Amino acid sequence: MNLQKPKIPEKLMQSENINGTVTNLTSLGYDIENYHFKNGYMSEISYVSVEFNRCIIEKCSFKKCDVQNFVFDNVIFRDCDISNMDFSNAVFRNTEFINCNMTGIILSQAKLSDVSVLSCNMQYSNLSSADISRSRIEKSNLSNSYIWEAKLKDLEFQQCTLLSVEFTGTMLKGIDFTSCEMEGLLIRGPELKGAIVNEFQALSLSKLLGIIIKE
Repeated sequence: MNLQKPKIPEKLMQSENINGTVTNLTSLGYDIENYHFKNGYMSEISYVSVEFNRCIIEKCSFKKCDVQNFVFDNVIFRDCDISNMDFSNAVFRNTEFINCNMTGIILSQAKLSDVSVLSCNMQYSNLSSADISRSRIEKSNLSNSYIWEAKLKDLEFQQCTLLSVEFTGTMLKGIDFTSCEMEGLLIRGPELKGAIVNEFQALSLSKLLGIIIKE
């Protein structure tokens, strides 16, 4: 599947003060556009909604920020610490997360389209009721995450670690898990209809469904 890549201009305004820049621009009613933030620290930010457009956010840390309902359009997060951030109801379009610490991130009811997650730690993340389409999660760890009643369409998992992930109420039809490490899923049963798994995974999943296989 070919995802839409973030459309980033060659020339961006450089800033190491993401906190100050966001505060100043939003106080004037502006969106955050055409910036390359690097080595910054964003904290104690709380706004009803802020939109980031055509930005690179690199080696930045986010702490104690209320970023619910934010919009990220054509944005690259690289080597960032956004662990435990609450992105509930946020919108991500044409966005990449590369080598980020996303432990405990909350994406409940968020909308993600053409999103790529590569080499990220997403353990204990919460994607409950998220709407995810045309996206790829690759070489990332989602162990002990909650993906309750999410809507997944054209989502790819490649070489991911999926240990004790709860997919309750999330239909997995057409999703290919064969390259992933997957054990201890929490499901009711119908969620697995149409999912694509290898023989070893099928044997493990059969135990969840109460199936006894005789040799």
